[in-house]
Amino acid sequence: MITKKVRIQFVDTDMSERIHYSSIFRYFEIMDHDFFRRIGYPYKKIFTLGLDMPRVHVECSYLGNIRYDDELEVQATIAKVGNSSYTLQFCFYNKDELVAKGRLTNVFIDTSTGKSVKIPEFIKEELLKHLNPVSV
Repeated sequence: MITKKVRIQFVDTDMSERIHYSSIFRYFEIMDHDFFRRIGYPYKKIFTLGLDMPRVHVECSYLGNIRYDDELEVQATIAKVGNSSYTLQFCFYNKDELVAKGRLTNVFIDTSTGKSVKIPEFIKEELLKHLNPVSV
């Protein structure tokens, strides 16, 4: 599991200063990129292998208020590793209260063909080290 503090930006909120429902997905992306950086495979490195990882499924449940300038702790872990895809799960906490949870599924593709490919074994090994299939 990796954790990171994030501060909710004004641009991510609506007129009531609550997070806009779509904005949480930017934080999913931040955590996804940070996760791969921490395991030694930043996206730039993956691109040099002729691979990309587009999102194929995203979901989020809001369980509490998230407002402008809130500092949240985000936890990310791997929920599932398949042949060509992986799923990251996220928990967002505001002062120890779970305020949002969600999942993001990416699939590995060959950039020259646009077709899905198996996750390279050396990356799959790193993903499996962080596997925690507990449903959030």
